[in-house]
Amino acid sequence: MKNKLLKIAMGISCAAMFSVSHADVATMNKYYNNPKLAPKIKRCNSNQDCNAFYALSKQWKSVPNCFKTAYGPDCETKKQAKDGDGYGLWKGASFNNDRSSTLASSAEEVFYKGGSASKTDERIFAEGLAVLYYLDSKK
Repeated sequence: MKNKLLKIAMGISCAAMFSVSHADVATMNKYYNNPKLAPKIKRCNSNQDCNAFYALSKQWKSVPNCFKTAYGPDCETKKQAKDGDGYGLWKGASFNNDRSSTLASSAEEVFYKGGSASKTDERIFAEGLAVLYYLDSKK
């Protein structure tokens, strides 16, 4: 009886995690595909792509620890986002999709500034880049 309850609880937990993860990817795609839907933030000065990047950066925890890319498995991007390493993610930036490049470039001016931004802003930049890398790998 105890074993059966444990299996049921594990099944419910897995189902809940899948639905939460799916919802987060749906939110990511919403802002990625239609930046006009992203909440506006003052720092972006009405730049819709910057707003979308910022909204995407808030979804960084939904990026898997490892994900498949055209170049093989990527198990470093999420770690770099967690560490706030915008420099490390930006210096190796390579996107397969123009949308990802456009969003990243619009945010660079606000949240990275060629490396002269605050640590807090660089963290936002790293988190947003992690999401873009992940979405770019799925396209």
